[in-house]
Amino acid sequence: MAKVIRDAADTLIALRNDPVLFVRTCLQAEPQKWQLEALQNIANNNRLSVRSGHAVGKTTFLSWTILWFLTTHAPCKIACTANSASQLEQILWSEIQKWHKMMPIGFQNEFEFRTDKISLKSSPDSFCVARTSRRENPEALQGFHSPNMLFIIDEASGVPDIIFEVAQ
Repeated sequence: MAKVIRDAADTLIALRNDPVLFVRTCLQAEPQKWQLEALQNIANNNRLSVRSGHAVGKTTFLSWTILWFLTTHAPCKIACTANSASQLEQILWSEIQKWHKMMPIGFQNEFEFRTDKISLKSSPDSFCVARTSRRENPEALQGFHSPNMLFIIDEASGVPDIIFEVAQ
């Protein structure tokens, strides 16, 4: 039994240190070149900005990042924001759910999905929330505290500058 626990711990450490390994093994996906570089960057840096056109895989990348962080960084909190509620609910959340279904069943069973929140059942202090960015309500991203924090700002060109200041 101790060897099984040790193997599981070693696996989680390896996945935590290597989001590319997580994507390839847990999601059965092969990142595009830019996604590979971005995944490697996010493992080693605390800031990442991706600029690109439409339909190149940014939402897929964000979904992978959210699932990786939730799975491997407990306790953690992830605050996601975008320029519209529909971007969060219909685009990002549905993409996360799509990739969640690709995970091994043991990992799948750890997640609880709600309209604006994804929680880890075994770590109630680990979750991802969706908050729409509005100039008149920049406080939506305030108050998050955790040893492991991640802010996701989707469609950042449409997000007011004050939101970036609050997240920082």
